[in-house]
Amino acid sequence: MTSGMHLTPLTDARPGMTLSDVLLDDKGNVLLAQGVVLTETMLAALARHGIDALPILQAADTAPPIDPAAVQARLDILFRGNDREDHADWATGILRRYVEDYRLQRKVQP
Repeated sequence: MTSGMHLTPLTDARPGMTLSDVLLDDKGNVLLAQGVVLTETMLAALARHGIDALPILQAADTAPPIDPAAVQARLDILFRGNDREDHADWATGILRRYVEDYRLQRKVQP
């Protein structure tokens, strides 16, 4: 499965949504390819095939907001052997800042 997707119940799926992954039936047959934009006809046919959830691509503007406090708490766990204020371990400090910038989706100038 693709990272930018989530399973959406068929009852919540709407025409115009895009599949983030290949849709297979219970026998492993491909019903719809990745990237297909759903239509009303497709949704009706999927209901007849017994499909109850679809891998829908999640738009960037509907992605959950980033919680900086949660990111810092997770980094504290990952870097628990490193004191943020200890400037003697500069390499780990740089790595932590890179990971923090990535997780907070900060733009970093090269």
